[in-house]
Amino acid sequence: MQNIENRRLAIIGAGVSGLSAAWYLRDSDWEVVTFEKSRGLSGRAATRTMNNVRVDHGANYFKINSPILEDLILKELPTEGLFQIHGDVFLFDQQSTIIPGDPNLNKETKWNYKNGISDLGKRLAQCSGSKIIRQTRVISLEECSRCWDLISDDGRSLGVFDAILFTPPAPQILDLISDADVQESSLNELNELLAESEFNSQFSIVMGFKNRIERPNNCCAMLNEDRKHAVSWLGFEDSKSGRVGSDSSVIVAQMSPEWTTSHYDSCDDVLFKESILEVSKIINFPEAGPAWIDKQRWRYAHPRVALDIEEVENCAPEGWFFSGDSFVGRGRVGESMVTGIEAAERILNTF
Repeated sequence: MQNIENRRLAIIGAGVSGLSAAWYLRDSDWEVVTFEKSRGLSGRAATRTMNNVRVDHGANYFKINSPILEDLILKELPTEGLFQIHGDVFLFDQQSTIIPGDPNLNKETKWNYKNGISDLGKRLAQCSGSKIIRQTRVISLEECSRCWDLISDDGRSLGVFDAILFTPPAPQILDLISDADVQESSLNELNELLAESEFNSQFSIVMGFKNRIERPNNCCAMLNEDRKHAVSWLGFEDSKSGRVGSDSSVIVAQMSPEWTTSHYDSCDDVLFKESILEVSKIINFPEAGPAWIDKQRWRYAHPRVALDIEEVENCAPEGWFFSGDSFVGRGRVGESMVTGIEAAERILNTF
């Protein structure tokens, strides 16, 4: 093991879970390096500019429902551009019948940033001060003197680390460690546990309209309650402060896992035509349809069950830690952040 003043942690994945862990370790003796395979930060807390509009095409908002998140988001991170989304989440069923949502859940404040939910990850990264290496995919690990050498997809060593925090979806972690060179240890039990995790895939179809799309009063989004509709979620970006002009609408339709699977390899023309048809069953469209339309495909959108993080780490090699949606059992931004903070606490308590 390296000297305590030189301990190094590799965080694989710059989603909100990994970035929260890096933030929590900001004043520790650990040197933290985060590796992200893509260009962006925040994972499914994602925002893109589409037709000159900032659109949250993954997670729609986040909630601050624990003391540590309240301190982090409202006191530690910059709050400029942070706002509350006004309006309720309504429900719809297989027949597209719309009813009010759970009043208790609708009382909980929904948060976002003017520039998009991805600002959450950017602010975490800025305040953590840790090194983030983007567009770098870790594909394998080699154990060396009780430390871990990370290998990139072009065969390069990315450095030797005392500990690793794995934050991607469990199926991706399983792929990553399948070729790991581990001495005096078998990964069979760990592989079996990770293999129990299953994720739903999901298409997000984004539709822009030149006019305001009618919906129930005080409605900011709609959720399919019986999971039998082709559409799982409708988010109205025009309900977010400053995103869309008052005379227009932008809708994010997150399609059901079943619909997504059946259309996974479809061409854009088919995707757009059939998603418009399904969304128009819930809300009234203008005859001309959307003025523009775009998409985002998420291979690992939502975990179906939550893995037991203690059980997973107990059978993992020394120095391996885990966090993220796989251990929440659903795609919730705040809860995923908490798993990263708790993983950072375990790292500090272990070494």
